[in-house]
Amino acid sequence: MPAERRWARSARDAAPALLALALSPVVAAVAPDSERPLARMRGLIDMERQLGLFFEPTVHAWFCTRPPLLRALRLTYVAAHVPVALGVLAWTRRAHPQAFVRARDTFAATQALAAIGYVIAPTAPPRMIAGLGYDDRPGPGDHGLGRSIQSPYAAMPSAHTAFSVVAAGTVWALARSRPVRAAALLYPPAVVVEIIATGDHIWLDAIGGLVVAGLGFASARATERVRRCASVDTRRGRRDARL
Repeated sequence: MPAERRWARSARDAAPALLALALSPVVAAVAPDSERPLARMRGLIDMERQLGLFFEPTVHAWFCTRPPLLRALRLTYVAAHVPVALGVLAWTRRAHPQAFVRARDTFAATQALAAIGYVIAPTAPPRMIAGLGYDDRPGPGDHGLGRSIQSPYAAMPSAHTAFSVVAAGTVWALARSRPVRAAALLYPPAVVVEIIATGDHIWLDAIGGLVVAGLGFASARATERVRRCASVDTRRGRRDARL
């Protein structure tokens, strides 16, 4: 295949995922002031308290006594989750091209659904709630360039959790190495620990991320069926035209 055609095909294949990611700055641009997002997080925290499962400040405090570990988690929180997800998509396209479209569409739909959630019900991270023991200094996404790329009120659902589930599910389904598959299964729990330790999410946000990832996968499956039916109809129409 000529180089130009390869580049064109690569761009076409990547477009849905990249367009979905481009929703993040749009969500950031329409983010409201802090009053309603803070109220939503307080409501979620009250739900966890009623269940007797509001433990996130304790987890954060434990990591605060280990500053190097907490700094590492804050770095990976900002810098790792999107590259990991895109890296898995790139690996899938190269090593398992038959599975790429479903994996890509799952990622794109998951991101789009999360973005819709952030617009409809923007929710502040728990570290913005006073009196819980979190570091109240602004995070990297709360101001400057970070604020223009991602809304600071994108706690529910947790896109970190959703992307980790999509990436891990893809690797687990396609990889042949048992250690690699085992590492894939451990990745989402590790991400949940990370997002709680940094004070950016509570466990209900992670549940929301699981739901969004599931809906993204269902959407990708539905799109695949529609695409397959359209292909069958096209082939049937061509056959009938030849008769």
